[in-house]
Amino acid sequence: MKGLFLGSVTERSGKSMIALGLAMSGRGKVGYFKPFREVTMWRGDRVFDQDAYLMKQALGLPWPEEELSPFVYDAQNPMALDDIVDSCRRLQEGVDRMLIEGTREISTGCMGGLSGMTIAHALDAPMVLVSSATVPALDRICMLRRAMEQYSLDFRGVILNQVDDPAPRRLLEGRGIRVLGSVPVVPRLRHYTVREVAEALGAVIALGEQGLDDRVEQLMIGAMSPETALQHMRRVARKALITGGDRTDVQMAALSTDTSCLVLTGGMPPAKAVLVKAYEAGVPVLLTDMNTLEASDRIDHLIARIDPGDRDKVELIAQTVREHVDIEAAWGE
Repeated sequence: MKGLFLGSVTERSGKSMIALGLAMSGRGKVGYFKPFREVTMWRGDRVFDQDAYLMKQALGLPWPEEELSPFVYDAQNPMALDDIVDSCRRLQEGVDRMLIEGTREISTGCMGGLSGMTIAHALDAPMVLVSSATVPALDRICMLRRAMEQYSLDFRGVILNQVDDPAPRRLLEGRGIRVLGSVPVVPRLRHYTVREVAEALGAVIALGEQGLDDRVEQLMIGAMSPETALQHMRRVARKALITGGDRTDVQMAALSTDTSCLVLTGGMPPAKAVLVKAYEAGVPVLLTDMNTLEASDRIDHLIARIDPGDRDKVELIAQTVREHVDIEAAWGE
Protein backbone atom coordinates (compact mmCIF):
# COMPACT_ATOMS: atom_id res chain seq x y z
CA MET A 1 0.00 0.00 0.00
CA LYS A 2 1.31 3.45 -0.94
CA GLY A 3 1.26 6.25 1.58
CA LEU A 4 1.93 9.98 1.42
CA PHE A 5 2.43 12.52 4.20
CA LEU A 6 1.27 16.02 3.27
CA GLY A 7 2.89 18.68 5.42
CA SER A 8 2.36 22.43 5.58
CA VAL A 9 5.26 24.87 5.71
CA THR A 10 3.24 27.70 7.24
CA GLU A 11 -0.31 28.42 8.35
CA ARG A 12 -2.86 29.32 5.69
CA SER A 13 -0.97 27.45 2.97
CA GLY A 14 -4.15 25.91 1.55
CA LYS A 15 -3.13 22.41 2.62
CA SER A 16 -6.75 21.23 2.96
CA MET A 17 -7.45 22.12 -0.65
CA ILE A 18 -4.34 20.35 -1.92
CA ALA A 19 -5.07 17.31 0.28
CA LEU A 20 -8.56 17.00 -1.18
CA GLY A 21 -7.28 17.37 -4.74
CA LEU A 22 -4.56 14.75 -4.26
CA ALA A 23 -6.92 12.32 -2.53
CA MET A 24 -9.53 12.60 -5.26
CA SER A 25 -6.88 12.14 -7.96
CA GLY A 26 -5.08 9.10 -6.54
CA ARG A 27 -5.51 5.77 -8.27
CA GLY A 28 -7.68 3.20 -6.54
CA LYS A 29 -9.29 3.64 -3.13
CA VAL A 30 -7.63 6.40 -1.11
CA GLY A 31 -7.78 6.39 2.68
CA TYR A 32 -7.16 9.32 4.99
CA PHE A 33 -5.59 9.94 8.37
CA LYS A 34 -4.88 13.17 10.24
CA PRO A 35 -3.26 12.51 13.62
CA PHE A 36 -4.12 15.80 15.33
CA ARG A 37 -7.43 17.62 15.35
CA GLU A 38 -7.23 21.35 14.72
CA VAL A 39 -10.32 23.24 13.57
CA THR A 40 -13.20 21.36 15.17
CA MET A 41 -16.91 21.21 14.42
CA TRP A 42 -19.91 19.92 16.33
CA ARG A 43 -22.72 17.54 15.43
CA GLY A 44 -24.93 17.03 18.48
CA ASP A 45 -22.63 15.89 21.28
CA ARG A 46 -19.85 14.90 18.86
CA VAL A 47 -16.76 17.05 18.31
CA PHE A 48 -14.40 16.23 15.45
CA ASP A 49 -11.91 17.71 13.02
CA GLN A 50 -13.24 19.73 10.09
CA ASP A 51 -10.78 18.21 7.61
CA ALA A 52 -11.72 14.69 8.74
CA TYR A 53 -15.37 15.51 8.06
CA LEU A 54 -14.51 16.84 4.60
CA MET A 55 -12.48 13.78 3.65
CA LYS A 56 -14.97 11.27 5.02
CA GLN A 57 -17.72 12.81 2.90
CA ALA A 58 -15.68 13.47 -0.23
CA LEU A 59 -13.99 10.05 -0.32
CA GLY A 60 -16.90 8.01 1.01
CA LEU A 61 -14.88 6.59 3.89
CA PRO A 62 -16.60 4.20 6.35
CA TRP A 63 -14.70 5.32 9.45
CA PRO A 64 -16.12 7.95 11.84
CA GLU A 65 -14.37 11.32 11.91
CA GLU A 66 -13.14 10.67 15.45
CA GLU A 67 -11.01 7.80 14.13
CA LEU A 68 -9.83 9.62 11.02
CA SER A 69 -8.41 12.34 13.29
CA PRO A 70 -8.22 10.89 16.80
CA PHE A 71 -5.81 13.00 18.86
CA VAL A 72 -5.32 16.49 20.28
CA TYR A 73 -1.70 17.48 20.72
CA ASP A 74 -0.70 18.46 24.25
CA ALA A 75 2.97 19.43 24.57
CA GLN A 76 2.92 18.80 28.33
CA ASN A 77 1.35 15.37 28.03
CA PRO A 78 1.95 14.03 24.50
CA MET A 79 0.57 10.67 23.44
CA ALA A 80 2.88 7.84 22.42
CA LEU A 81 4.08 7.74 18.82
CA ASP A 82 3.07 4.06 18.70
CA ASP A 83 -0.56 5.06 19.36
CA ILE A 84 -0.50 7.30 16.30
CA VAL A 85 1.04 4.57 14.17
CA ASP A 86 -1.51 1.99 15.38
CA SER A 87 -4.42 4.35 14.63
CA CYS A 88 -3.18 4.87 11.09
CA ARG A 89 -2.63 1.18 10.48
CA ARG A 90 -6.23 0.37 11.47
CA LEU A 91 -7.52 2.70 8.76
CA GLN A 92 -5.51 1.06 5.98
CA GLU A 93 -7.82 -1.91 5.60
CA GLY A 94 -9.49 -1.93 2.20
CA VAL A 95 -7.58 1.03 0.71
CA ASP A 96 -4.92 1.11 -2.00
CA ARG A 97 -3.12 4.17 -0.69
CA MET A 98 -3.22 6.40 2.37
CA LEU A 99 -3.03 10.18 2.55
CA ILE A 100 -1.72 11.36 5.92
CA GLU A 101 -2.33 15.03 6.58
CA GLY A 102 -0.18 17.00 8.98
CA THR A 103 -1.01 20.07 11.02
CA ARG A 104 -0.92 23.72 9.94
CA GLU A 105 2.83 23.74 10.49
CA ILE A 106 5.03 20.68 10.10
CA SER A 107 6.99 21.61 13.24
CA THR A 108 3.94 21.25 15.50
CA GLY A 109 4.55 18.43 17.97
CA CYS A 110 8.33 18.72 17.89
CA MET A 111 8.58 19.31 21.66
CA GLY A 112 6.73 16.05 22.30
CA GLY A 113 8.67 14.11 19.69
CA LEU A 114 5.66 14.13 17.36
CA SER A 115 6.49 16.55 14.56
CA GLY A 116 5.27 15.86 11.07
CA MET A 117 8.69 14.54 10.09
CA THR A 118 8.76 12.16 13.07
CA ILE A 119 5.31 10.79 12.23
CA ALA A 120 6.10 10.44 8.52
CA HIS A 121 9.28 8.55 9.37
CA ALA A 122 7.42 6.22 11.76
CA LEU A 123 4.81 5.48 9.09
CA ASP A 124 7.43 5.11 6.35
CA ALA A 125 5.53 7.69 4.33
CA PRO A 126 7.14 9.92 1.67
CA MET A 127 6.76 13.65 2.27
CA VAL A 128 5.25 16.41 0.15
CA LEU A 129 5.18 19.99 1.44
CA VAL A 130 2.49 22.58 0.67
CA SER A 131 3.55 26.20 0.84
CA SER A 132 2.74 29.74 -0.10
CA ALA A 133 5.34 31.64 -2.11
CA THR A 134 6.34 34.25 0.46
CA VAL A 135 10.06 34.69 1.09
CA PRO A 136 9.81 33.44 4.73
CA ALA A 137 8.01 30.31 3.48
CA LEU A 138 10.66 29.64 0.82
CA ASP A 139 13.37 30.03 3.46
CA ARG A 140 11.61 27.47 5.65
CA ILE A 141 11.41 25.01 2.76
CA CYS A 142 15.19 25.14 2.40
CA MET A 143 15.60 24.63 6.15
CA LEU A 144 13.11 21.75 6.23
CA ARG A 145 14.81 19.95 3.37
CA ARG A 146 18.00 19.79 5.44
CA ALA A 147 16.03 18.59 8.48
CA MET A 148 14.38 15.83 6.45
CA GLU A 149 17.76 14.53 5.38
CA GLN A 150 18.43 13.72 9.05
CA TYR A 151 15.23 11.66 9.16
CA SER A 152 16.11 9.86 5.92
CA LEU A 153 12.70 10.79 4.56
CA ASP A 154 11.71 10.38 0.92
CA PHE A 155 11.09 14.07 0.20
CA ARG A 156 9.09 14.12 -3.05
CA GLY A 157 8.92 17.89 -3.40
CA VAL A 158 6.88 21.05 -2.87
CA ILE A 159 3.48 22.19 -4.11
CA LEU A 160 3.25 25.97 -4.21
CA ASN A 161 -0.31 27.16 -3.66
CA GLN A 162 -2.09 30.38 -4.66
CA VAL A 163 0.87 31.41 -6.81
CA ASP A 164 0.62 33.17 -10.17
CA ASP A 165 4.27 34.28 -10.38
CA PRO A 166 6.76 31.74 -11.85
CA ALA A 167 9.70 33.31 -9.97
CA PRO A 168 9.30 31.34 -6.67
CA ARG A 169 9.31 28.06 -8.58
CA ARG A 170 12.50 28.99 -10.40
CA LEU A 171 14.05 30.08 -7.11
CA LEU A 172 13.42 26.71 -5.44
CA GLU A 173 14.40 24.65 -8.46
CA GLY A 174 17.62 26.64 -8.68
CA ARG A 175 18.46 25.32 -5.22
CA GLY A 176 17.75 21.74 -6.17
CA ILE A 177 14.26 21.52 -4.63
CA ARG A 178 11.69 19.78 -6.79
CA VAL A 179 8.47 21.71 -7.34
CA LEU A 180 5.59 19.36 -8.10
CA GLY A 181 3.24 22.13 -9.09
CA SER A 182 2.23 25.77 -8.77
CA VAL A 183 -1.50 26.14 -8.15
CA PRO A 184 -2.80 29.59 -9.16
CA VAL A 185 -5.28 31.73 -7.31
CA VAL A 186 -8.82 30.61 -8.19
CA PRO A 187 -11.25 33.35 -7.07
CA ARG A 188 -14.23 30.97 -6.86
CA LEU A 189 -12.40 28.94 -4.21
CA ARG A 190 -11.99 32.01 -2.01
CA HIS A 191 -15.74 32.68 -1.81
CA TYR A 192 -18.12 31.51 0.91
CA THR A 193 -21.78 31.96 1.81
CA VAL A 194 -23.57 34.14 4.34
CA ARG A 195 -24.62 30.94 6.11
CA GLU A 196 -20.97 29.97 6.57
CA VAL A 197 -20.25 33.41 8.01
CA ALA A 198 -23.11 33.02 10.51
CA GLU A 199 -21.93 29.54 11.52
CA ALA A 200 -18.31 30.64 11.92
CA LEU A 201 -19.34 33.46 14.25
CA GLY A 202 -22.13 31.62 16.04
CA ALA A 203 -24.13 34.69 15.08
CA VAL A 204 -27.79 35.44 15.67
CA ILE A 205 -29.65 36.01 12.42
CA ALA A 206 -31.66 39.13 13.10
CA LEU A 207 -33.05 39.31 9.56
CA GLY A 208 -32.73 37.75 6.14
CA GLU A 209 -32.98 33.95 6.41
CA GLN A 210 -33.75 33.84 2.69
CA GLY A 211 -30.33 35.32 1.84
CA LEU A 212 -28.16 32.88 3.79
CA ASP A 213 -27.02 31.04 0.67
CA ASP A 214 -25.89 34.24 -1.06
CA ARG A 215 -22.20 34.35 -1.93
CA VAL A 216 -19.66 36.54 -0.13
CA GLU A 217 -16.71 37.53 -2.30
CA GLN A 218 -14.99 40.16 -0.18
CA LEU A 219 -14.78 41.31 3.41
CA MET A 220 -14.90 44.95 4.52
CA ILE A 221 -14.53 46.54 7.94
CA GLY A 222 -16.65 49.65 8.46
CA ALA A 223 -14.48 51.68 10.82
CA MET A 224 -14.39 54.92 8.85
CA SER A 225 -16.67 57.86 8.24
CA PRO A 226 -19.82 57.07 6.25
CA GLU A 227 -18.71 59.35 3.42
CA THR A 228 -15.35 57.63 3.05
CA ALA A 229 -16.90 54.21 3.57
CA LEU A 230 -19.44 54.79 0.82
CA GLN A 231 -16.69 55.61 -1.69
CA HIS A 232 -15.00 52.26 -0.98
CA MET A 233 -18.22 50.26 -0.71
CA ARG A 234 -19.34 51.27 -4.19
CA ARG A 235 -16.27 49.58 -5.61
CA VAL A 236 -16.71 46.28 -3.74
CA ALA A 237 -19.45 43.85 -4.80
CA ARG A 238 -20.96 40.98 -2.80
CA LYS A 239 -19.27 41.99 0.41
CA ALA A 240 -19.76 41.15 4.06
CA LEU A 241 -19.52 44.37 6.03
CA ILE A 242 -18.32 44.09 9.62
CA THR A 243 -18.97 47.04 11.86
CA GLY A 244 -20.06 47.93 15.36
CA GLY A 245 -23.74 47.58 16.13
CA ASP A 246 -23.82 51.29 16.99
CA ARG A 247 -22.53 52.42 13.56
CA THR A 248 -25.94 53.04 12.03
CA ASP A 249 -24.47 55.54 9.55
CA VAL A 250 -22.04 53.00 8.08
CA GLN A 251 -24.68 50.26 8.04
CA MET A 252 -27.09 52.45 6.08
CA ALA A 253 -24.33 53.37 3.63
CA ALA A 254 -23.54 49.69 3.05
CA LEU A 255 -27.19 48.87 2.37
CA SER A 256 -27.19 51.35 -0.53
CA THR A 257 -24.45 49.31 -2.25
CA ASP A 258 -23.95 45.67 -3.32
CA THR A 259 -23.78 43.99 0.10
CA SER A 260 -24.30 40.29 0.85
CA CYS A 261 -24.69 40.72 4.62
CA LEU A 262 -24.12 42.99 7.59
CA VAL A 263 -22.16 41.62 10.53
CA LEU A 264 -22.82 43.77 13.59
CA THR A 265 -20.36 43.31 16.43
CA GLY A 266 -20.39 44.07 20.13
CA GLY A 267 -23.75 42.42 20.81
CA MET A 268 -25.62 45.64 20.04
CA PRO A 269 -28.86 45.32 18.02
CA PRO A 270 -29.32 47.50 14.92
CA ALA A 271 -31.51 50.55 14.70
CA LYS A 272 -35.04 50.07 13.35
CA ALA A 273 -34.17 52.07 10.23
CA VAL A 274 -31.37 49.60 9.44
CA LEU A 275 -33.70 46.62 9.80
CA VAL A 276 -36.29 48.23 7.53
CA LYS A 277 -33.75 49.02 4.82
CA ALA A 278 -32.10 45.58 5.12
CA TYR A 279 -35.51 43.92 4.76
CA GLU A 280 -36.26 45.95 1.64
CA ALA A 281 -32.85 45.12 0.14
CA GLY A 282 -33.02 41.43 1.15
CA VAL A 283 -29.72 41.67 3.04
CA PRO A 284 -29.19 39.36 6.06
CA VAL A 285 -28.21 41.03 9.33
CA LEU A 286 -26.01 38.96 11.67
CA LEU A 287 -25.38 39.82 15.31
CA THR A 288 -22.33 38.68 17.29
CA ASP A 289 -20.89 39.45 20.72
CA MET A 290 -17.37 39.41 19.25
CA ASN A 291 -15.55 42.66 18.64
CA THR A 292 -14.85 43.73 15.06
CA LEU A 293 -11.26 42.45 15.02
CA GLU A 294 -12.23 39.02 16.39
CA ALA A 295 -15.10 38.68 13.91
CA SER A 296 -13.00 39.69 10.90
CA ASP A 297 -10.27 37.23 11.86
CA ARG A 298 -12.80 34.41 12.25
CA ILE A 299 -14.39 35.15 8.87
CA ASP A 300 -11.01 35.52 7.20
CA HIS A 301 -10.27 31.89 8.12
CA LEU A 302 -13.32 30.78 6.13
CA ILE A 303 -11.19 30.98 3.00
CA ALA A 304 -9.70 27.63 3.99
CA ARG A 305 -13.06 25.97 4.60
CA ILE A 306 -14.42 23.53 2.05
CA ASP A 307 -18.01 22.34 2.32
CA PRO A 308 -18.20 18.71 1.08
CA GLY A 309 -21.82 19.36 0.15
CA ASP A 310 -20.72 21.94 -2.42
CA ARG A 311 -20.02 19.41 -5.15
CA ASP A 312 -19.20 22.04 -7.76
CA LYS A 313 -16.52 23.51 -5.50
CA VAL A 314 -15.13 20.08 -4.58
CA GLU A 315 -14.86 19.11 -8.24
CA LEU A 316 -13.29 22.47 -9.10
CA ILE A 317 -10.62 21.82 -6.46
CA ALA A 318 -9.91 18.35 -7.82
CA GLN A 319 -9.74 19.65 -11.39
CA THR A 320 -7.47 22.55 -10.42
CA VAL A 321 -5.03 20.28 -8.57
CA ARG A 322 -4.97 17.79 -11.47
CA GLU A 323 -4.21 20.55 -13.95
CA HIS A 324 -1.41 22.19 -12.00
CA VAL A 325 0.21 19.40 -9.94
CA ASP A 326 2.21 16.38 -11.10
CA ILE A 327 -0.09 13.85 -9.43
CA GLU A 328 1.95 10.81 -10.41
CA ALA A 329 5.16 12.31 -9.01
CA ALA A 330 3.42 13.24 -5.76
CA TRP A 331 2.06 9.73 -5.26
CA GLY A 332 5.26 8.13 -6.55
CA GLU A 333 3.74 6.38 -9.55
